[in-house]
Amino acid sequence: MSILSLNKAGEWIKKNQADIALGIGFVLVALIAFGAGRLSAPQIVRNPVVIEEPGASERLNLYGNVSQPAAGAIGEQSAKQTIEKGLFVASKSGKKYHWPWCSYAKNIKPENQIGFNSEAQAQAAGYSPCTCIVNQAPAGYKP
Repeated sequence: MSILSLNKAGEWIKKNQADIALGIGFVLVALIAFGAGRLSAPQIVRNPVVIEEPGASERLNLYGNVSQPAAGAIGEQSAKQTIEKGLFVASKSGKKYHWPWCSYAKNIKPENQIGFNSEAQAQAAGYSPCTCIVNQAPAGYKP
């Protein structure tokens, strides 16, 4: 570079000194704000999915068939409860059947609960579906 071009660059910097300082200030404030946001955010805990033994226990799937989940799966306890109670829950003195997670089903005392493995079985026993059967149905469920 020649001395002439260095002089022109120096003149341009002096002429635009306020704009350059303002631009650098914006960049620094943005970096500080981003860093502060990253530091204040809670850490995301990612638990690994572990499949130890396929076929270690049985449970009912959405269609009332027996399926084989992985051993030690997170929902193994609830799967055992589903087998004992059935896919649908009703009260001995009631007229409606529910999903086990329905708020109405949770209010039924355990000694008054009846389990059904299918909607047809519940309807054959004289029960009609609760509104939760349609509103809270799991993805992929077909009555």
